[in-house]
Amino acid sequence: MKTTGLLVALALFPAFQPAGDLNEAIGIYEKGKFDQAANMFQKLRDSSPSDPEIRLWLGKSYSKARQWDKAVQEMENLVRLQPSNAQYHLLLGRACGDRASHSMFITAIGWAKRVRKEFETATKLAPEDVDIRFDLLEYYLDAPEIVGGGKDKAEEEAQAIARLRPEKGFLARATILIKNKKWDLARKELNQAVINYPQSSSACKDLADFLLDRQDFEGALDYATKALALDGKSKRSRLIAAAAKIRLNRDLDETEKTLQDFVAGKLGDEDPSFEEAYYWLGECRLAKGDKAKAREAFKSSLALNPEYEKAKNGLSKAR
Repeated sequence: MKTTGLLVALALFPAFQPAGDLNEAIGIYEKGKFDQAANMFQKLRDSSPSDPEIRLWLGKSYSKARQWDKAVQEMENLVRLQPSNAQYHLLLGRACGDRASHSMFITAIGWAKRVRKEFETATKLAPEDVDIRFDLLEYYLDAPEIVGGGKDKAEEEAQAIARLRPEKGFLARATILIKNKKWDLARKELNQAVINYPQSSSACKDLADFLLDRQDFEGALDYATKALALDGKSKRSRLIAAAAKIRLNRDLDETEKTLQDFVAGKLGDEDPSFEEAYYWLGECRLAKGDKAKAREAFKSSLALNPEYEKAKNGLSKAR
């Protein structure tokens, strides 16, 4: 083939993107540099517009970077590429939820209806996916009836979750009880999960998280430690343990190092967020009496999420 013919033939195919480019962009995303990651994924998307993995990471980057409209648009494109993919409908629903949370009331109603539509579609496509059902359960709990919410629907989802995975049924029921501020009953459900499934790191973590929120710091530390003994890689359990130690004013130097490692390392979508890790780093430094460094950490948290009330309160305390 002549050179000109080769060039014409190559032009008919999408530009090849080395896997290293995508992996590099994912690494930037996992370091919490979401604007930079979005720019990198956008260039990859422009070169390979039909690659769903690139569009998936771009949409997630837009969400993390709080570019709500772009996140929705990218997730819509992803769903168009693979309309039978339940996870893509779930992510589109979450993006619409973020958009609803940052809209005027009348506009938010329309966005909320789209959330329900996408979550319900995801559930129909993957009826055995418990994680998707948890999103739908929480939507039914939080949304008013005008946009399809309702306690009865939430309870039906909790029952479905319990049938699919009995261990997670305790958490599903506890979620509803927590929403109704029935703390003792919620604790009973989560306690029972640990009793019935003593080798479940997830059950221990869920109870530890609940106890931290209820300011039972000794209990939170106890169960977070048990969770880590069962799954030493759980960053959520490690963060709960660190938070409990801060509130107990215990092992603060070691805890500060743990949190510094968090913010300097990589955090995936299933891990604690960077803003949460920075918040607890601020609280740790505040407990140590270093207000200047505490302010730095709280400001870093708010740079990632300006609406994070805990970080706002922490910054006020550090002044």
